[in-house]
Amino acid sequence: MIAAGRMGGTVRSYPCLIVDMPDKIGATYAKRHLNEGDEITFQRQSHRISCFHDGHFIGYIPRQRHWVGRSIDDGDRHKVTVTGIDTNDAGELAAIEIEIAVLSEGQPRPEPPVIRSILSEIGDELRILAMVGAVDGTFARPERAFLEKFAELRGIEKGVEPEEGEVAHAVRWARRNACSSLDAAEIIGRLAREGPETLQVMWDMCEIMAEIDGEVKEAERQAVIGLRGLLEHGMRLAKESKD
Repeated sequence: MIAAGRMGGTVRSYPCLIVDMPDKIGATYAKRHLNEGDEITFQRQSHRISCFHDGHFIGYIPRQRHWVGRSIDDGDRHKVTVTGIDTNDAGELAAIEIEIAVLSEGQPRPEPPVIRSILSEIGDELRILAMVGAVDGTFARPERAFLEKFAELRGIEKGVEPEEGEVAHAVRWARRNACSSLDAAEIIGRLAREGPETLQVMWDMCEIMAEIDGEVKEAERQAVIGLRGLLEHGMRLAKESKD
């Protein structure tokens, strides 16, 4: 995202994570005190970027995000905002989702490299499948395992080499951000224009997602019926635009 800032500057925002959180020092504090919308500050170290909240150390930026260190070295200012708290099945803090806004004060800066990830490539697909899996109010272990395997294989198909823990994080994110029917209609409409081949993938996967725990409950059946209606409409639109 690129938006105009004050005094002719620019604001460029990029998603990122805080990881490697020492339990008692970082994770325990963050779980008790951190909320969405809170601001985080960076501190440059020799090889890592440390993250602090109100002076308390929390964790680090992933090592692969080299552009953050370069941006700090270039003198950019940053506004870093917490956008999500990611916990694992045991309720332990797994990662903190953040957005890094780079304020360049009007000075031309090279754009950071595009970080291709599971979420950037197939986040919408995961949200749709998570909607089917969680429509009955639960998200069982077989459903989660299926979605993780789908995310891994589909990501590789898209040319993404997942970082450690990235697949599990993407599935937890999708579960927290599972589509509503309105969201699904909007996503499918966009895919009909930009990626119609994905609609067939969703068609094949949505029923598997509903059946993966060994039982198709009525809520899941209705979700699949509704989703397939949207997918049929999307595929029809894609075909008409191609013709």
